[in-house]
Amino acid sequence: MEALAALGRIPAGSMMGCPMVGARPKPPFVQPATARPAWPPVYRPQQPVHLKPRIVQPKVMRGQPRFYPNLNASAAIPVERDEIFKLHGFFEQYRISRPKSHGMLVANAKYIFVRTLDGSISLHPTYRHPVLANGQPVLYAGEMYFDNGKLDWWSNGSGNYRPDADHADQANLPMNRFFTYQDVLKGRHKDRAATSSRTREEL
Repeated sequence: MEALAALGRIPAGSMMGCPMVGARPKPPFVQPATARPAWPPVYRPQQPVHLKPRIVQPKVMRGQPRFYPNLNASAAIPVERDEIFKLHGFFEQYRISRPKSHGMLVANAKYIFVRTLDGSISLHPTYRHPVLANGQPVLYAGEMYFDNGKLDWWSNGSGNYRPDADHADQANLPMNRFFTYQDVLKGRHKDRAATSSRTREEL
């Protein structure tokens, strides 16, 4: 091209900035578009999330008493409260008394008992547990058998309160005489009671 300019065919000034033959033109510079959020922002309501309620059972801490509720409200029928006995312990001997009776009787039969929240033990040969507790929660419930004032055995047999064996000490009775309700059904309480009777006779 310089030679052509020298020959006068193409002006020299017109050669500046001319593209080369066969060269590809550069694409024009385009400013990248920046995404801009819509204003004001579009409100899109979220679907409410329905969570199932979680039921948390209260845990009984070690050393805290456990209260057993009455599971059969219809069993708490009204009775003459003066017919219900109270248990009194004197070392290894037990006596029973009624509210309006003077003196005490020697316990010598099988009784149904509850230990109420005030710490006393109410018992009766035939009244059911909710009757003894007047339908209220108890510290413990079960059955007990006495032989001439001696406690042969006692258990947690109560279908209306269903106390567990782990809290049997809440009955405030000798633990060496305790049998679970399943043990009583299998007759295991009779073996220990017979052994205890022979021991007392030998002494």
